[in-house]
This record gives sequence, C-alpha cells and structure tokens, in this order.
Amino acid sequence: MTLPDQLALIDFSTRWCNQFEHAPRSEELHAIPSPCILKTEQLTVLWQPFLLAPPRNLKIAEQVLNITLHPSAHVFYGTQYAGNMKTKFADINLVLIQAWNDEDFCNLEQNIIAHLSQQKKLKRIPTIFIASTDEDSEIVALNNLTGEVVKEDLITGELTILTNNLTSFLSQLITFASN
Repeated sequence: MTLPDQLALIDFSTRWCNQFEHAPRSEELHAIPSPCILKTEQLTVLWQPFLLAPPRNLKIAEQVLNITLHPSAHVFYGTQYAGNMKTKFADINLVLIQAWNDEDFCNLEQNIIAHLSQQKKLKRIPTIFIASTDEDSEIVALNNLTGEVVKEDLITGELTILTNNLTSFLSQLITFASN
C-alpha cells in the first residue's frame, strides 16, 4: 500500500543527490544539527537523506484535528530527513519539502495542522502540502481524500490534478542541481 510511495521517495532522493559531485551542499542548514550532515566546511554542510528507522508518522496531527491523514502523507514525511530539494514537475518549478531533524518534523506537523484547520474553516477539500512553487499563491499537495497529487491555489482553493498518486508524482520529477 505505502511501500511504492516509500520506494519512489527514496529513488527520487537518490537520483536528486546523484547529480552532485560529492553530496548536496547547503549554507542555510549549516548551523542546524541533523543526522543528514556528512561534513561541515566553513559555513556550508554537505548532506544526504537520512532514513528513519522506525519511520515517523503524523499521528499528532490526526489526533489534534480528529482526521485520518492519507497514508501517503505519513510516508512522504516519515520516511527520511533531508534538505528541501529543488526539482521540476512538467513545467512547474518546485521545492520538495522535507524535515531536517526532529524539531523540524514537529514544526512541519504544526504547519500541517494549521493548514488543515484553515481549510476546514474555509470548507475546502483537505490537502497536505508537499512542495512550494514559484507562485506565492500555489502549492503542490496531496488530496487527503483521494491521494492524488494536486496543484492548489491557496486563494481560490482550486485543485488541479497533477498525478493520481504520490508514487507517480515522484517518479516524474526532473532533477537539476540547485547549488
């Protein structure tokens, strides 16, 4: 059920990291502890995704909101810690959102709670964001009811289906170096 999503995330992360000579670098993350860090060089860290064993889940968000999150959301955020990854889906530039460490995971879960609470207030279809786009008013998200990956207009609430599921979405992402 969720195994294909997990394998697709690991496969994409591997493809994304393989485009770098040694490993992805980040200046933004240099002062923030993480099991992802391979090496620190002055004000830069070299990192790689860190597989979580056992995987994490978003059960706190489910309990706070009294909602069941789509299994793909648990897999997407609970499989690994990593830096955010710049990528592209079709003609959409995006940044795949990932948690960097335990504290970041907790912050991310709080943001998911806030996002879903706002959607409920506005009587919109519940979604879980997974990527930002170049457009300030658009995100890429999982439709919590169907598991489809959608482009969501944050102003109107309009959802445009990108793929039927997370596995398909991750397998279609185009990697390109961002640093």
